[in-house]
Amino acid sequence: MIATSDTAAAPAQLHSPAGRDSISDTRRIRAPRIALRPSRALHAVLLAGVLIAVAAFFTTLASWLGAWRALPLALALGAAGLLAFQAWRRAQPVFIEIGTDRFAAFSRVGAPLADGRLVGAAQWGAALLALVVEAGGRRKTLLVAADSLDAESFRILAVSARSASGRASGR
Repeated sequence: MIATSDTAAAPAQLHSPAGRDSISDTRRIRAPRIALRPSRALHAVLLAGVLIAVAAFFTTLASWLGAWRALPLALALGAAGLLAFQAWRRAQPVFIEIGTDRFAAFSRVGAPLADGRLVGAAQWGAALLALVVEAGGRRKTLLVAADSLDAESFRILAVSARSASGRASGR
């Protein structure tokens, strides 16, 4: 008898027939996914940075070691920079979801890269957004270039980010 009274005391609206919590992530309404294109401007800036670093490294070493001895070391640095660029490129989000209190970014295979609420943002003109997403006490910063989205989606994301950072600073 005691066991039946304990189960009857549980609120019926919180439990679904399958025994799942009805307010869990599986029942939450998802925002539409927005596809991101690779940003040509961001790629060009990063590749230019790698080239400048290699040139500066080669110039510095060539004065000490000579041009022929410095060349393999500079090429090795360039190869390491290109490998790091490729790794960064693969780790960029391909889809994002913008909700009222939620922001999510997903990789090519659908794995979540960031899923939480926007707590801060910085915008550099109409070209770049730096978004800070907090999930489970951890923060992750994502860069979204304007040429990776259509103009309307970028505007919505910028407005969402500004309002989210305003809510976070008001606490």
